[in-house]
Amino acid sequence: MKPLDFYQLGIELAEAANTEAGHRTVVNRLYYGLHHEACCRFFRVNPSAAPLQRRSRHTSLRRMFNNPMDPVAANVARLIRSLEIFRAECDYRLSQNIVFGNSEYQPRQAMEVAVRTAQELLDALEQYSPGAAEDGCDCPVQ
Repeated sequence: MKPLDFYQLGIELAEAANTEAGHRTVVNRLYYGLHHEACCRFFRVNPSAAPLQRRSRHTSLRRMFNNPMDPVAANVARLIRSLEIFRAECDYRLSQNIVFGNSEYQPRQAMEVAVRTAQELLDALEQYSPGAAEDGCDCPVQ
C-alpha cells in the first residue's frame, strides 16, 4: 500500500469523527501515514544513507532530516516531531487532555491542530522531494 493511504484515511476519519476515540485515532493515522511517507521520500533523495535503526526508527528518521544546512529538511524534522508528540499524547494520555508545548487541548482540538500540522508536513515533504511514495515503499531498517 502507499503510505499516504494512512494519511488519507486520517483525513476522511477527521471529517466524520465525533467521539474522543475517533479524534485520537485521526492523529495516529496522520502521524503514521506521514512518518512512512517521509521515510520513503528521504531514502528516495538519499539512497545511500544508512538504514534506520529498528529500535529507534522514529528518532532515527527525525535525525536524518534534522540538517541545519537544509532548512526544508529541518522543517520536515520539526513537523514530524510535532505530530509524533501529538500521536503519543493521544495514544497514551487517555484520562487527560492532550498537552503540546505550553498548551493543553481537548481531543477534538488536538485533532484539528494535527490535521493542520499534517498538511504543513505534507507540503514540506513535497518541497523536499516532489511526488508521493510508490505503492509498497519500504524503508531500509536494521
